[in-house]
Amino acid sequence: MPVVWARSCACAPSPACVDVRVGVGPSITVAATASAQIQPPGGVVAIDPGQAAQWLAPLPVDALHGIGPRQADALRDYGIHTVGLLAAGDPATVQRLLGGRAGRLAADRARGMDSCSVVPRTLPAAATVRCAFDRHALDGAAVRAALLGLVVQLGLLLRRRGQAARALTLTSKFVGNGGWERTRRLKEPSAHDEDLRVLAY
Repeated sequence: MPVVWARSCACAPSPACVDVRVGVGPSITVAATASAQIQPPGGVVAIDPGQAAQWLAPLPVDALHGIGPRQADALRDYGIHTVGLLAAGDPATVQRLLGGRAGRLAADRARGMDSCSVVPRTLPAAATVRCAFDRHALDGAAVRAALLGLVVQLGLLLRRRGQAARALTLTSKFVGNGGWERTRRLKEPSAHDEDLRVLAY
């Protein structure tokens, strides 16, 4: 399964212009390295799995994703200037130059091999929104308005994530470390503002 690595940045002269660079490859290292090779104003580079090592070989050693400036300096001082030379080098020598684990990783990545798996980011189990009053708030209408604002923020956050709330917890903290907390469950999971508002009120 191909790995896609994307990066973007605003390009001059207009901040409205977005430079998007997408690398596609058989591993995180190849895809990320490919995306870094794209010149402005952006584009897509796809590396065939069978061509990864050949494509990487002529690149400067510091272009390989995962190689930092100090590592690149150590490799260049030893005469390893390209990714191809790094791939062809003796793994024991590379480990001596960069350290055991770092050397093994660098040698493998130079050959187009990367054991890092792509793990989808799991969504947080809870969504939190907050409101802080800049002074004592004893006005019930002001407090309810703030609560309504929090409900709208929470509903929007949940819908953006594609999640629904099963329960709602309200926490109030007061000056002097006092406070209270109450939790109520919804009849059924929901991300609708009205459901959250009724339960919050």
